[in-house]
Amino acid sequence: MYIKTIKISGYRAFNKEFKVALNKGLNVIVGENASGKSTIIDAIRLILHEDEYSRTGISEVDFHRPIDTPSKSKGADRISISCEFNELTEDEQVAYLPWLDLNDMQKAKLNLIIENKEDIRGNFKRKMWGNQSETGLFEWELLHRINCIYLPPLRDAEAKLRGYKGSRIARLLKNLRKEEEEDHPLEKKFANLNKELLRDSSVQIANKYIQDNIKKSVGAVFGQDTSLQFTEINFDRIVERIRLLFYPLLPGPNEKTEISMFRELSENSLGHNNILYLATILAELEGTENLNSFHKILLIEEPEAHLHPQLQIRLLKYLQEKSIEDKIQIIVTTHSPTLASSVDLDTIKVVTPISLKENPIYTSLVDCGLLPNSKKFIERWLDITKSVLLFAKGVLFVEGIAEGLIVKELSNKALQQFKLEKPDRIFHNTLDEYGISIINMNGIYFDHFFPLFQGYYKLANNTFSPSASIPIKCAGLTDNDPPKISQPTSQNPIQGSNRLLPLIPELIANSQNCRLFSNLKTLEYDLALEGNNLALMSDVALSFITTNGEIRDTFERYIQTNWREEEITDKANAAYYLLNHIDKGEFAQELAIRLSNPNIQFVIPEYILNAFKWLVGYEEE
Repeated sequence: MYIKTIKISGYRAFNKEFKVALNKGLNVIVGENASGKSTIIDAIRLILHEDEYSRTGISEVDFHRPIDTPSKSKGADRISISCEFNELTEDEQVAYLPWLDLNDMQKAKLNLIIENKEDIRGNFKRKMWGNQSETGLFEWELLHRINCIYLPPLRDAEAKLRGYKGSRIARLLKNLRKEEEEDHPLEKKFANLNKELLRDSSVQIANKYIQDNIKKSVGAVFGQDTSLQFTEINFDRIVERIRLLFYPLLPGPNEKTEISMFRELSENSLGHNNILYLATILAELEGTENLNSFHKILLIEEPEAHLHPQLQIRLLKYLQEKSIEDKIQIIVTTHSPTLASSVDLDTIKVVTPISLKENPIYTSLVDCGLLPNSKKFIERWLDITKSVLLFAKGVLFVEGIAEGLIVKELSNKALQQFKLEKPDRIFHNTLDEYGISIINMNGIYFDHFFPLFQGYYKLANNTFSPSASIPIKCAGLTDNDPPKISQPTSQNPIQGSNRLLPLIPELIANSQNCRLFSNLKTLEYDLALEGNNLALMSDVALSFITTNGEIRDTFERYIQTNWREEEITDKANAAYYLLNHIDKGEFAQELAIRLSNPNIQFVIPEYILNAFKWLVGYEEE
């Protein structure tokens, strides 16, 4: 069995019913700060009664209050959390009969209601039940057979691995103890050690001093006898005194670290202590295999804490393997693009805030209608740079590094232009301030990534069907790619060979959040056709010419020309010449540096300007 869905309402940011879809094994929930990731985790903890870190107590501020109501308002009438389990085995169906869906015996349901009314002790009234009927007797034993462990974002691994009652090490050792053992060998050894201790002269003298002082202070009638020995010597008490030590290197196949070399965790790094802590948790869950436990759930917030990127990737890949191997449902929340890029796409869930007055949108990428080849493509390409798109409020895809460098600077100039055109509107200074990420595709692979945002997929008969999508705006800039020797103009456009051009009208007709914008030829060519851009671009090109000759003479002439007054055919000819005499990478780098100067005048091609307008809502009131 595993948790398939969680439905939450009235709890913190979730007003109306908020549905969380989960899969077996690993689930990675990504999203920006305050998007609701921790609320999802805490809702699971609430309904499964996981309270090791005492964060699942309910206070009045946990009941949802609309942002436009006074801070002292009462809030929602109730918090409602419903948890649906799926794929119950025959044994689990027998055990969880009171929770079963009578129409589908492989499904079970657990419900929790917390009323916004305090009793005479100041507690909020709770009610739990299985399946649909609230009147049935609730058996707590069924809930306790679900083993749920939670690791908070700011975990004190060192403290949790010390020796104390209820420590992780103690739990692990207790779980691993064989039930048929009456007397553990350790108990016998500690009993013998106590006997040896009592024979020690120093212990005997100390004990006599204590006894003498008891007699002198309260007398023989009221006095009590004493004995110096180890504390309780049963197995449970022994393991509660065991703590974890570390050595910074693992031994080789035929090596063994000397006991004297191990050190206290206070001498270790925070990141490595977190790894040790997590390893202990996973070992504990392994140790429950033979116990009366039907489902194992591990909740981890921000596993990337104190870990460098390589360790983050190794850790999450291991968690994914472990979830399958030991049948653990692992639910991770993260801000780390490194983590989000290191797992299967099917595991990723995106939480996207819409506004302060609305529930966020929860999107499982597996439901976005990705074709198998697109899914594999994205998993290969979703490296740390491109995975930023999962955390963005908007995305602008470009074909290559040259486009990325130049378009970033053009966006700054465009936003300043928008401020002048619409002085009554507030426009930010950069796309970063909008939370919009520019993603370099290194090719024309837009059709692989667009399904994450477009909200539909195309059927075999060329009809369209709705699908899940990440609810943010997504735009792409792609070259028209007409014949290489062509010199198109706005008056004389030429049909290009770019296979994605049919996507432009398709997205306009079917998608609310996705657009593709194209040009006449290529980025540099189209830039050169606008205003007096050719003069600046020729100056950039000239900076890389180290010899005298026809190329230098031509660019020097272009620099001195006022291209605003030239015929469009002459501009097209010059743009074509420039395109064929530059190295796109180094040219883009230098042009971007020039464009970063706010005093440089530069005209932005309409297709790029339209993409910026689309992303920042230029036409919206």
